[in-house]
Amino acid sequence: MSLSGIDLCIFDVNGVLIDSNQTNAAAMARAFTDNPDLKQRIVTLYLTLTGIDRGTKIRMIQERIIGRPFEENEFELRWKAFGKFGRLSMVEAPQVDGCTEVLAELGRRKIKRAALSNTPQGPLEDALAIHELDSLLDIIRGGGDWPKSESLARFLLDYRLDPGRCLFFGDGKGDLAAARYAGVSFTAIDPGRGEFADEEGFNGPYGSLADWGKEELWGRHPE
Repeated sequence: MSLSGIDLCIFDVNGVLIDSNQTNAAAMARAFTDNPDLKQRIVTLYLTLTGIDRGTKIRMIQERIIGRPFEENEFELRWKAFGKFGRLSMVEAPQVDGCTEVLAELGRRKIKRAALSNTPQGPLEDALAIHELDSLLDIIRGGGDWPKSESLARFLLDYRLDPGRCLFFGDGKGDLAAARYAGVSFTAIDPGRGEFADEEGFNGPYGSLADWGKEELWGRHPE
């Protein structure tokens, strides 16, 4: 797709800018249990829950893996533990291939860049700063215990953005659903999981931002 008419590119963070899905899965498992078998089951389930907010992930793991209702304050304990372990996982994970180059090129072309994640604001800002991505982003927007569709809709409303002039990059069906809900064009990032195999009406999928950049930035606009 052409970037003509696009004023803002919006990037999901986990799996799009930072390759943290696997480390986040391990962090979530650690937040629930020390049992190796349970940890592996949680990791396996977590990796299928792309584009879904962390509160929903915690509830789904509790229902499908733990198999009983939360006890009093148990949800809050899981949330807090994952916040602690997840912060470390985002810091330790590598950047997605092409991340820095694509963000820098978009900035050079005067296209604004936003990070939109359901990771809470503080940990999100910390992780992006440690990865030295904060200086390549015009807006950093964290989330909470609500769906990505609500995060994207609130973001557009709060910044008074025209959905038709935005492009959203995501790596999960929840991201695609959010883009459709908000009326924003969508580019899929999928490093071979087949996440979008039964979907249509979007750009891609691309294996990484580097692959997207080669086709949509440098391929059409060589240096």
